[in-house]
Amino acid sequence: MFIGARTIKTGIAVATTLFICDLFHIEPASFAAITAVVNMQPSVSKSLNNAWQQIGVHLLAATFALLIGILIGANPISIGATVISLILICNWIGWSGGIVLGIVSIIFILDSPPETFLIHALSRSLSIFVGLGIALLINRVLAPPRYKTKLLDTLQSLLVLTSDYFLESLNTFIHAGSITSYQKPDPQKLKDLFEEITLLYEHAREEITVEDNPPLIERLLEICRGFIERGQSINQMTSQRVKRRQQAYSEAELQEISAQFQDIMDILFVGHGKLTGLIQALRLGVTEKKSCKFYDEDISYWESFDKAIDEWNRKVSGVFYLRALMEVSVVATELRWAGRRTKAILNRLYKQNPKMIK
Repeated sequence: MFIGARTIKTGIAVATTLFICDLFHIEPASFAAITAVVNMQPSVSKSLNNAWQQIGVHLLAATFALLIGILIGANPISIGATVISLILICNWIGWSGGIVLGIVSIIFILDSPPETFLIHALSRSLSIFVGLGIALLINRVLAPPRYKTKLLDTLQSLLVLTSDYFLESLNTFIHAGSITSYQKPDPQKLKDLFEEITLLYEHAREEITVEDNPPLIERLLEICRGFIERGQSINQMTSQRVKRRQQAYSEAELQEISAQFQDIMDILFVGHGKLTGLIQALRLGVTEKKSCKFYDEDISYWESFDKAIDEWNRKVSGVFYLRALMEVSVVATELRWAGRRTKAILNRLYKQNPKMIK
């Protein structure tokens, strides 16, 4: 069973906190250990970004708790009022991320015995800050997980693998007329990789800045998912098409394709080539974080496709024709989707680089 870095860090934080409390006779050590646990962060970036916030919230909570305990005394109403005050002030300052930790501090301190409140409250405050300090230190120096770099590297690999899968599915469908047997490729590994990178993105959110272009990352994940799902759909149709032709035609007839249908396949093949060029530009654009041109809708290409479909309509009819028409229409729709999505990302990259715009 895999043990993550955060699991190990939490265990070390607890052990270190208890050891230091025992060494310097800081009580109660359990409060310090609990504080260390709740202050552990999933990433080094989040730890660094929230360090001063965590310290500030704990100082504010400890100050409030000590003042309320000395002036009013600890009871359910005073503890609740202190918690409400802390929440309001933290939200006003912008420290909302550390509110829960501050509430824990208030409860720990105000739960001190009333007879010796000040001594126990100060002792508990010290133990809380010991736990906080150790948590921040371990978050900073011990095996800090850096998700962003891995995300950006693996996202480019995902784009290459999923786009190749989609392009290959298109190419196979276009040339299915010459195929006598077909085994659908299994996209499970791509799906697993996509899920892994999606999870990685969730962990890396705290490290990602505006310069990393979060909308671009989300659009790349979206198009990669589309490449997998739509490529799988095309492969399914290719499998059905090959099987249907095998059952209906002899071996010699399998090689015969009407000129009108071949024209449609030729146009789809041209579209495959255009999409290949767009995807290559996208891969380069993602690497260099820029696009060299703005891409418009290729209206003339789709007009030629519609014209070929109309010509085919006038020549053929029957059940086979209807099935083939539906399949070709779906594939053309997927091809158009891929082209539009790819151009949209490239155009976004182009607009984000003013130097490229004349």
